[in-house]
Amino acid sequence: MKYLLLLILIANVSFSNAQKLYVWCPEYVQAPPRSDISSLDTVKVAFFDARILNEKSKIECTSETLIESIFEQIKQVYPNIYFVKDNSLYRSKESKGTLLKIGISAYHAGFGTDISAGIGIVGGNLSTMIIPKGMWNASTIFYTEIIKNSTSNQEMISNIGSQSNIWGYKSARKALNESYIKSLQQLLFFIDGNI
Repeated sequence: MKYLLLLILIANVSFSNAQKLYVWCPEYVQAPPRSDISSLDTVKVAFFDARILNEKSKIECTSETLIESIFEQIKQVYPNIYFVKDNSLYRSKESKGTLLKIGISAYHAGFGTDISAGIGIVGGNLSTMIIPKGMWNASTIFYTEIIKNSTSNQEMISNIGSQSNIWGYKSARKALNESYIKSLQQLLFFIDGNI
């Protein structure tokens, strides 16, 4: 039993040093349009992608594509607001009119193990068991700030999605999409309350 625990520990340490992150483009989300929310002011949107992805990462969605996808989603949800993307304003502290800043801290999936331990009776003897289970874990984190009339409102939006490794990369995509949808919903609610 000691050898099995040692083998699992060594395997986890070796896999954790070789962690590979996966990034796919987000799927289109069918969000209801907020036609009742309007603004006479042009809303400037500034993005900053602050993700740090290692060399081993498998990236199938560039930073520009991810940013454009989020921006297009926002424009479709708020048809009565005119949005202009200007990433040069991200570092700005003040803005004439309304400025929405969206910093992307995380948007990726990675593989890990969920190890369950149990105690039971096997063949009349008390026994311990370790049951490893492969899981895809995904994270989407946005740092958001709206500056309007010299008033700043900030919120950190963070969500995790997990799927068992039944379908391989398809499970990873599903976990990443799950975390993205949750974060996008919270981002839209943040915009609702501050524009």
